[in-house]
Amino acid sequence: MIRKKNRYLIAIFMAFAALFTGCSTSVKQTVPLNTDPESILSVIYDLEGIKSAGSVNTEPLTEISEIEENISIRYQYVFLVKDAVNQNNQAVPDRLYVVSAVENTRKDREISIQYIDGSINGEIVKNNPRHLPITVNLCTDDSKSPCGADDSKTYQANAVVFSLDQFPAFRSHGNVVDISVKYALGKNKKELREQFLSDSGLQDTGKAVVSLRLPDTFVK
Repeated sequence: MIRKKNRYLIAIFMAFAALFTGCSTSVKQTVPLNTDPESILSVIYDLEGIKSAGSVNTEPLTEISEIEENISIRYQYVFLVKDAVNQNNQAVPDRLYVVSAVENTRKDREISIQYIDGSINGEIVKNNPRHLPITVNLCTDDSKSPCGADDSKTYQANAVVFSLDQFPAFRSHGNVVDISVKYALGKNKKELREQFLSDSGLQDTGKAVVSLRLPDTFVK
């Protein structure tokens, strides 16, 4: 009984600790160019419990939301995962994944992602999409890896997950996906945390919005 109570207390403490950090403060990183989409998909499959998919359509993205000098959100790929099954061979609803990463090379500035929202063809669904933070491994096979000894082996990214069974507006052509990222800026993590806990809240906030027009060939 005591062990059970201890587990509950630890869970509660971790929940409060996560809350007090304010939100997801992005790491200082340079987002790599031309990341292998399979490296991103493998992480998504693991986190989502996807065993296999009937088909995956992939479209590279080039959109960039400039936040400040040397701070930006860089969109990398959109994936359409159809006819997937989980580890128990149960069907998984078709999903659209929009993947981006925050680039921050400033020593005197931090950016914290508050929330990510989105719509498909103007359709807004409550609690959909959801935000899935991912860590992408760039060097999965050391024998063939292009990474040097001093190169970063991983980077942090964000997947915005649309469950398409809840988006009847998604169609076979002419799809436009809007992504809205609310963020906060500060001198350091301590300042962001103190502002988050204060009565006045976060001071330097903003919203970055992009519209992604998917090619008609993407869904087919």
